[in-house]
Amino acid sequence: MEKIKVGIAGIGAISQVAYLPSLQEIEDFNVIAVCDVDYQKAEAVARKYGISHIFDDYEDFLRNADIDTVVIATPNYLHFPMLMGALDYGRDVICELPLCLRENEIEEIKSSVSKNKKILFPAMNGRFRPDARVLHRTITSGEIGNVIYSKAGWLKSLKKKVQSWRSRKSESGGGAIMTLGTYVLDYMIWALQKKVSTVFASLHRDDEVEDSGIVLMKFEDGTFGTFEVSWTILFEKDFTYFNVYGNRGTAIMNPMKIEKLYQGEILDLTPREPIKHPFMNSYKFMLEHFRDIKRGRAQQLYTHEDANYILKIILASYRSFETGAEERIP
Repeated sequence: MEKIKVGIAGIGAISQVAYLPSLQEIEDFNVIAVCDVDYQKAEAVARKYGISHIFDDYEDFLRNADIDTVVIATPNYLHFPMLMGALDYGRDVICELPLCLRENEIEEIKSSVSKNKKILFPAMNGRFRPDARVLHRTITSGEIGNVIYSKAGWLKSLKKKVQSWRSRKSESGGGAIMTLGTYVLDYMIWALQKKVSTVFASLHRDDEVEDSGIVLMKFEDGTFGTFEVSWTILFEKDFTYFNVYGNRGTAIMNPMKIEKLYQGEILDLTPREPIKHPFMNSYKFMLEHFRDIKRGRAQQLYTHEDANYILKIILASYRSFETGAEERIP
């Protein structure tokens, strides 16, 4: 069977740390082209991974690279025009979040997907984290009862402050809430299987964008949860967490701990096998699912509609900070 021919747009950290190693490990994929405005960087990465075609112009890349799938791993403001261009050129698309930065662009994405009949696969890799999947199964099975409160976060270690597109609002669309919060919020909402009614946000601005923030969410079932993010914490390393508290038990992602109350006693349901490298493995498992969709062996587990729902919550959080009031999710 012919391999899936992949081209990667954007050769930054996530491409080098997650996409390229995972795509090389899965034998169904063949990465044959890369595109980046920094041609020298693209050339060095291509040499390392044995990739034969290098571009520094995206339209040239779409027009001339012999690929059927485009991975978009560029700064946030480029996601929308790049995915729209790739769909118009008849390519399937894997795109990092957010898919766009404005709510009016959501409708344009819907129209393009419908018109072009191609796969748009948002990179919602958090749903493929083995630890997040354990919590998802624990919650949806009813093992810990009805979830009353939940909280999640990503506190990114500040080892060295580096200016990049993430700190420029015109390129990022926002700060830590947009860049980190999108991923945490996605696997949190997916695992809980809840709809958000309103949000109330408190942010700490650092120049153009926030470097920290916390968001209180009220769910449609009357329960509530929070998520917090920061990229200015002096930790030794990044820390992600997801804690879920039910009326009959508790599930904690990091370190993994699951307990439930049964007949007056506390039972430990924590998996015995340790979960290793959840972030890295999430990309591999996500790409394997994309392969199975392409091969006709699986239905797509989520769509751009799910990604856009997360964006609506993020944008409502920014409006809440500006108004100082709760904001309803449209």
